[in-house]
This record gives sequence, C-alpha cells and structure tokens, in this order.
Amino acid sequence: MHREVTGVVTIVLALVAAGTLMVYSAVGYENGASEPRTHLYALVIGIVALMVAMRFDYHRLRDPFVFRSIVLVSLALLVYVLVAGVTANGAKRWVAIGGLRFQPSEFAKFALILLLAVKLTHNREHIRKFFAGFLPPVCIAGLFAGLVLAEKDLGVPIVMMVVAYAMMMVAGVSWRYMFMSVLPLGAIVTVAIVKSPHRVERLVAFRDPWADPLDSGFNLIQSYSAFAQGGLWGKGAGGSEQKLGYLYASHTDFVYALVGEEFGLAGTLTVLLLFAGLLIAGYRIATNASDMFGALLSTGIVALFSVQALIIMLVTIGLLPTKGLPLPFVSYGGTALIVFLGLTGVLANVGIQATPPESGAKRA
Repeated sequence: MHREVTGVVTIVLALVAAGTLMVYSAVGYENGASEPRTHLYALVIGIVALMVAMRFDYHRLRDPFVFRSIVLVSLALLVYVLVAGVTANGAKRWVAIGGLRFQPSEFAKFALILLLAVKLTHNREHIRKFFAGFLPPVCIAGLFAGLVLAEKDLGVPIVMMVVAYAMMMVAGVSWRYMFMSVLPLGAIVTVAIVKSPHRVERLVAFRDPWADPLDSGFNLIQSYSAFAQGGLWGKGAGGSEQKLGYLYASHTDFVYALVGEEFGLAGTLTVLLLFAGLLIAGYRIATNASDMFGALLSTGIVALFSVQALIIMLVTIGLLPTKGLPLPFVSYGGTALIVFLGLTGVLANVGIQATPPESGAKRA
C-alpha cells in the first residue's frame, strides 16, 4: 500500500500547489478577501497536521476518551456558533476566539466520520437490523447535519448525509432501509429550500441564469464566460479577467472556473484527473485496510473529498445550483484546508498499516 499512500500525498500536494497559485492570483482582486498570508498560515498548519496524522496510529482514534472528546468539542462548537457566532452574509458560520476565526462545520465533518466509523464497527453484529444497525448512524448524521443546517448552510449537511450513507453502505447496512429513508430526507431538503428565499432564487437562477443576467444569474453567467475565455490552454497564470470584480467568490466557491480561464480545458481536466486519482488510491486503501474501523474511516474521508469536489465542479459548469462549499485543497479557506490536510494524514496512516492484497489476511 505504500504506492497508494505516496499517490495520495503527492496528488494532495499537487492540488494544494494549484490552489495556492489560484488563491494568490485572485485574492488581491476579491472584495473582502483576507491577505494572502492568511492562506499561507493555514497551509503551513495543514502540512504540519498532515505529517502528524501520518505518524499517529489511527487505531488510537477509536479510544473512547479520544473520539468522545473530539465529538463533544465539535458539537459544542456547532451549538456555540448558533449562539455567539460571527455573522457573515446573513449566516452565523464562524467562531472567533482569541483573534482566530474558524468554521466549526469543517471540523464537524471529521467528527462525524470518526463517530460513524466507531459506531458502525461496534454494531457489526446487528448492522442489518433497523433499530440497532440503521437508525443509530442516521440519527448521528442527522444531528450533525441539523446543527449545520441551523446555520443556514444547506451544502455541508447534504455532503454530510451523502458521506454517512457511503459509510453505511460499506458497513453493510440494509439497502432497503437506506432507500426508504431517501424520500423523507428529500422532503427535508425541499422544505429547507422553499422556506429560504435566497435558496429559491439560486434554484431559479440555476434553471435559467439569463432570465435575470444582472442579478441572480450574473455569477453563473460569469462562470460560463470564464470557461469560454480560457479555451483549450487558458490565458496563463494571473491572466484572468473574471477575477477583476466580475466573478464573485472566484477564490472560493468558483475557483474551478478561475482554473478554467487561466489554464483552459487542459487545466480543468488535470484537476479532475487528480481528484479521480485521489479517489482510486483512497478506494484501494479502504478496501485493503487492516480492520473495519480503518476501512470505514478511509471510506468516509475519500467520500468527503470526492463528493464535495464533484458538487463544486458541477456548480461551476451549471449542472447544480450554487452551493457555498470550497473545492478541497484548491479553494481559499483556512479551516477547510487544515482539516482536509489533517484527514489526508489519517488516510495515509490507514494505508501505511493496510494489509497487502496478496496476504489474504481477514479484516478484524
């Protein structure tokens, strides 16, 4: 598995390098963007987190004191942000402590994956049952997703639920129960959209951005323009025109469009292939993990990277309504970058301890 571990780390560092280039290209032009050094600080902390996590035996995360502490701190922060969080763009998603500002929802992704990995492993004997196997993980995921949804954030809860279902599928939870639960979950998402005017506006803009090209549909049209202007090879690093006040959030939610403008179709396909390589290498680590806990942990991490990346890519090309999510490793965003790099280290550690396929050893 050392080849897969090397592949994961190499791909992630390549994505981080591309993201840093994009952030430095756009950050000076984005209104309200922090100084480029903020991104650099997060990158340094994230690299340290990656190296530490690579050397930290992931089995210790299963210790009751460790995982309970992580989960309780995460839940406490999710509650705290609702009470005393920093409001930005009409939503409370940030916590400011001692001059530091971070998003608890990003840390909550790790806490959810860890808790589900522990509980699904513990319930293996009853995994096919409704009350003992299906209901506990759904309630756990629903709790985390519900607290984040209360922050007026719909994108992260959707990612959380998809990741949770991917882990449940690998653990062996009944397909029948998961399929039956899709309808009520879809109803919850529908209500959340209908009850929020700005989400309805985004949905209308997604259906026909040219119906309101100067307001609700403006940013999606600018995203299209960025890809179109980039052509096959792009305008070159720093050559984007859309970042000059036309494409909002070109360093965060729409960074993939910026890649398309500056590096063309070749650049966007390269980023896509890097994520595909990350998915394949992560899948191999998960399938060869030495135990079910490691398999579920790595499944959750790989699913998080892949699902979030896919959503953002589809958003920028107009195949999904706009969501406020960063492109993993590429977008500007200190908390997300640190957490994702730390999770990469955990995934690498699972791979380091994985059982070689030819050994034939059974999973504990």
